[in-house]
Amino acid sequence: MIASCIRPACVDSDLSDIARLDALSNPHPWGEFLILDALKTRKNWLVETADKESEQAENQILGWLTASQWGDQSELELVVVSKAARRQGLAKKLMNEWLGFAKQEGVTECLLEVRESNVGAVSLYESLGFELVGRRKNYYQTEQGRESACLFTLKI
Repeated sequence: MIASCIRPACVDSDLSDIARLDALSNPHPWGEFLILDALKTRKNWLVETADKESEQAENQILGWLTASQWGDQSELELVVVSKAARRQGLAKKLMNEWLGFAKQEGVTECLLEVRESNVGAVSLYESLGFELVGRRKNYYQTEQGRESACLFTLKI
């Protein structure tokens, strides 16, 4: 298990590391332009290694979550975790950070959409109390054709 900590993302100092994480770990990378826009216009958190061994050790970004907010609704835009750090609860940590922040901000409903083939993410969202409320048939293009988007909501 990797020791980790969560912190808000910074536009100036984190862009290149997030872009690298996105390119290496996201099967459908956003690219630097969209990441920069997210860092400027949305709420963003990082999970990084918490290396307490050495003061000079650089923390490595292991995951990133970005979410938008309009009034009393917040929507998960993307959560991505490094391939090497998956299955250690890091996405759940990021999700809980987002949900805690949303509750403090007076958000009453959190929304997200996920590819139906992403069973790991669907399982995570359901474990956090999200409920499937609809599907967008043939929404995403795949190598084999198209797949549906699953729409989830969580009332806070």
